[in-house]
Amino acid sequence: MKLNLKNFSSFAIIAAGVALAFLINSLQGAISPLFLSMLFGLLITNTIGWNEKEAMNFAAKRCLRLGVVLLGFQISFDQFVDVGLKGLLAVAVVVVVVFSGTRLITRRLGLSHSLSTFIAGGFAICGATAIAAISATLLKGKSAEEQKEVNRDLSYAVAIVALCGTLSVFVLPLVARLLGLTDWATGAWIGAAVHDVGQVVATASLVSDEAIESSIIVKLSRVVMLIPLVIFLTHEASKALSREGSAEKISLRSTGPVFVIGFIFVAILANTLSLDPVIIDAGKEGSKIFLSIGLFAMGLGVKWKSISRLGSRPLVAGVSLWLLSASFALAVVILFGF
Repeated sequence: MKLNLKNFSSFAIIAAGVALAFLINSLQGAISPLFLSMLFGLLITNTIGWNEKEAMNFAAKRCLRLGVVLLGFQISFDQFVDVGLKGLLAVAVVVVVVFSGTRLITRRLGLSHSLSTFIAGGFAICGATAIAAISATLLKGKSAEEQKEVNRDLSYAVAIVALCGTLSVFVLPLVARLLGLTDWATGAWIGAAVHDVGQVVATASLVSDEAIESSIIVKLSRVVMLIPLVIFLTHEASKALSREGSAEKISLRSTGPVFVIGFIFVAILANTLSLDPVIIDAGKEGSKIFLSIGLFAMGLGVKWKSISRLGSRPLVAGVSLWLLSASFALAVVILFGF
């Protein structure tokens, strides 16, 4: 991106929107700043309009991928030890079944490959963060028109997981109380079923400190699963291009060192070196900021007309599958004796 006054002013608008999203999040932690950033981008482009493509593309591609790289700071291998072998198996079962089941059902309902994958990844791992992380893989090898459709699907998926995550804040503690679950089991269920980390904390805080502790342990164990998921989707995309006869191949290397390889490298670095907690916290916060910038820019590229063409089916399917996946996560938590 060439640095000039026009680009600087455009990027300043994006930064201001993201800052507002984080301000709202600081007042109400259950509302994801990633979702708000994307929503603000949608509002701007569909009201006053947005014509500065260079700044938008830079933010949607470079900033988003930098955010994914810094996401490695949120990965804690120590969670494997804290959750134990039985707990880790439970988390793996939830992630695999929710991801594969959600994607299979949504595809059968007629949703596109990208929308199904975004919703499945958001439900199975960590909401908008997971959706942003896997978006670069789904965009690889696509034409300009196809990329617009993927961005549209991303916007819809982020909205769905944000809605369902917000509903979880109010529904899960109530259901847990009616079922007579212990605080530790309730927290484990929240960590296994709620999407965004902030929503997990907000939900568990309505129960007890013990619930917060167990929810974070289980939730961060789910976040670790983002690494194999990204690798799996990269391999899957490469096979799809091969079947289509494309000369372009997607691999961990071709997807870009600033994306998959950088993400894994930072995760390994953060878990093998004795880094100062200040650095770890700065990396985590930086990840959220750059992911929010990227999602804001993606929102700028989506028109309401393209979203409305999807109809209400994805929303109905998403809410229904949220109920189903939350119920399955509860069954796993009870079965594994949390």
